[in-house]
Amino acid sequence: MPNRLVAAGNPLKPDPAPTISAWLEAVRKALRAARQNLPATLALEAAMAGLVAIYYGWPAGASFLTRFAGWEREGGILAAAVGTALAGGLLSELAVIYFQNAGRWTVGNVENAAFKMGMFFISGAVVYEFYRQQAVWFGDDNNWSVLVRKVLVDQLGYTPIFAVPYMALLTRWQTLRYSPLLLWQELDRSFIAERMLPVLVTNWMLWVPGVTLVYAMPQILQTPLFIFATAIWGILLSSVAGQPQYRSTGTLRDLVVPARKIEPGVPPSLLSSE
Repeated sequence: MPNRLVAAGNPLKPDPAPTISAWLEAVRKALRAARQNLPATLALEAAMAGLVAIYYGWPAGASFLTRFAGWEREGGILAAAVGTALAGGLLSELAVIYFQNAGRWTVGNVENAAFKMGMFFISGAVVYEFYRQQAVWFGDDNNWSVLVRKVLVDQLGYTPIFAVPYMALLTRWQTLRYSPLLLWQELDRSFIAERMLPVLVTNWMLWVPGVTLVYAMPQILQTPLFIFATAIWGILLSSVAGQPQYRSTGTLRDLVVPARKIEPGVPPSLLSSE
């Protein structure tokens, strides 16, 4: 890969379009991330399907779920944003710590959790309004005609236009130690293949069946079910987007300049405060 500081210094003159092999490698990266987290993903989707089955097949369960969703409706957009932040930021990082790191906390994990909570807080608010707008466009019915249209608009419209660029840019910004300059220098066409496409493919693997289950529920229950699924999405996103992984030294300096692999084409001096 060419040195980004030279080859991508001016995003108005982008590098040549990525080759077919670059696109295939991006897909392979997404497939690897999805395969590594397949058991958790399948368990989550089975749990979501179970909630849908409970709602439609067990009146007492439907009553409980409706009462639970009433809290989210009373809280409005703020409750949706906070719930999504806790699921995608805190719970996903706790899962990484206790299932992958044997319960060992580092200040890097604290940073990752705080960063993802902020990122998912905003996306949770956006999704809340997006679901409300979908109901305005297509209605709140859950027949196949409405369901298919909502899923297509979600996964072929909202996702590639907003969700994937938003999360790919923010996670890459974190990896580059919050440097807007380094991020700006990476914004050529290869960024789409290297950073955005793996996120998009992974998103489709989880969220095509996920949002189908979400839209199968009445509108009052859609956001709570989305929040439930966001916990596993937070884990998948960290894996496929290359969120920094930290060595456990337990020092404050790790939180400011954590240990990590050197990014290709980025001089180490620009990834450190030293």
